[in-house]
Amino acid sequence: MEPKIKVLFILPEILGPGGQELENIGFAKSLTSDSRFEVEILNFFNAMSISEFDKLHQSTWSFLSLKQVFLSKQFLKIFVKSKYKLNQSLANCFRNFPQLFDSWFQEKIKNVDICFTGISPTHLLEHLLQLCDEMQVPFAYHETSIFHQKNHSFYSQLEKKGTFLISAQEKEEYLKKYYPDASYCTIRQWIYLGQTDFLLIPSKQPEKVRFGSVGRVDEGKNFLKILEAISILNQKGFPVEFVLFGDGPDLSNLQNFVEENGLEDTVTLKGAIPFDKRATSFENFDVFILTSNFEGGPLVILEAMAASKPIISTLVGDVPNRVLDGLNGYTLPVSCTAEEICLRMENYILNKVKVKEHGMKSRELFLEKFVNHTNEEVFKESLMKVLGRKKHVEFS
Repeated sequence: MEPKIKVLFILPEILGPGGQELENIGFAKSLTSDSRFEVEILNFFNAMSISEFDKLHQSTWSFLSLKQVFLSKQFLKIFVKSKYKLNQSLANCFRNFPQLFDSWFQEKIKNVDICFTGISPTHLLEHLLQLCDEMQVPFAYHETSIFHQKNHSFYSQLEKKGTFLISAQEKEEYLKKYYPDASYCTIRQWIYLGQTDFLLIPSKQPEKVRFGSVGRVDEGKNFLKILEAISILNQKGFPVEFVLFGDGPDLSNLQNFVEENGLEDTVTLKGAIPFDKRATSFENFDVFILTSNFEGGPLVILEAMAASKPIISTLVGDVPNRVLDGLNGYTLPVSCTAEEICLRMENYILNKVKVKEHGMKSRELFLEKFVNHTNEEVFKESLMKVLGRKKHVEFS
């Protein structure tokens, strides 16, 4: 019997139920359920109560093992500024001053086969990659968002010393262009927690088409452009409704727009949703809309597909492989206007049969390409490849 493959997940903190957090928890959970792997999560702070995460094996520490950290000026300043929140301060210090944790981290990685992470590539990851390279521990990184030139230093180091895991054709093309010597494996995302809940949502043909979206409310998501489209449809006399589930810094701007344009009876801003209620939000609308300026592999698109929703989306990240124009929705350029969004919405308002047809196609495509058990196995095989235990990993 072969010894278990020991994987250390680097996830210093969990601040919310975003795609990055869901993805890392899902990756770790998939390995934990496989007898070939033994997983440990390096995590100091969790702002949420997530039962699936709490069940996973967490790294332990003691005051003695982190004595050098606690006595440092950097930690003490962070600790006081946080109003004496210990774990949160540790996570902050680890992100910004990782060298203080070197002896502790080296003790961790000397007993593992591979380090993996999918967090934002700050100075922390560049430092840990260097330590892993010195101790000859393989390092794998999944880019959850988009490749950005501000992270060039880390990508360049990873090109020489680690392996990229990527889940979008756009990312593969970027790697080949800017980091041609990089080692990488292609994987597919899945709905990391709660897939069944989305699949249980029935497909339907509505009497009145209701549009909706789910996500963090910030400028990058471009929700204001959707509200502008709703306003135009109102002026044209179309019966239309829009519901948005999510919170964020741009929510007050959306509220102001709704009030200023008399859309109170048309637009409903629901605010934040409980983590375990994500699937129920999709029961409140018939067509899903995403108008982001950029995305990596938007998990919310997979959720909409599993929930049998037609999708109107900008062509960001891996959307071209998920939304097939005229089959399960309509795609738009990132620079699209509110008028262009209107035209796609009108297609569903004027032809309600398409809502059900495209929704059924969405679920069909999801079950064909993104169902969890298939893509979990691709992820596991990718890590095996990084360790040299598989010769080739790909999906059709």
